[in-house]
Amino acid sequence: MQHITQVDNTLWALISRLQGTELQTPCNASNTRFRIAAVNDNHVRVVTGANNSSITLTRAAFQQTLDYLASNRHFGEAHAVEIRSNKAPDNAGPLCHAARRQPNGRPGTVVITYILPILEHYQAVAIQREARPTSTWLVP
Repeated sequence: MQHITQVDNTLWALISRLQGTELQTPCNASNTRFRIAAVNDNHVRVVTGANNSSITLTRAAFQQTLDYLASNRHFGEAHAVEIRSNKAPDNAGPLCHAARRQPNGRPGTVVITYILPILEHYQAVAIQREARPTSTWLVP
C-alpha cells in the first residue's frame, strides 16, 4: 500500500462524507472533541467547544500538512514528529507552522489539531495520543 501524500479528489470526496461526524483533537489535555459541520470544494468547517466556535480548514492546509510530513520523511512511527500546536507562533512546532501558513506566508489560525484527526480517520496518518509530547507520522 502506498502512503497518502496528495489531497486528491478521491481523498477530498472521502473527507466530505465526514460531514456531521465528531472527532477528537490529538493534543488537548481535555481531549476536546469537534464536529465537521460542512465540506465544500476547498474548505472544511469544523465546530468546536461548548460555544460552538467555527474554524475553517482549507484544502491547501491539508496538502501543506501532507507535504511537510512527506518532505521531512515522517514515514512510520519510528520517524514520528512532535505536533506542537500552539497559538503563539514562537511556541508552535514546524508541523503546526506548515499547516497554518497562509498564501502570503504569514501564520494563520492553528488548524493542525483538526486536520490530523481527519487524515487519521482515513489512515493517512497515525497519532500517538498516549505519550507526551503527542506525535504523528504518515502511515505506510
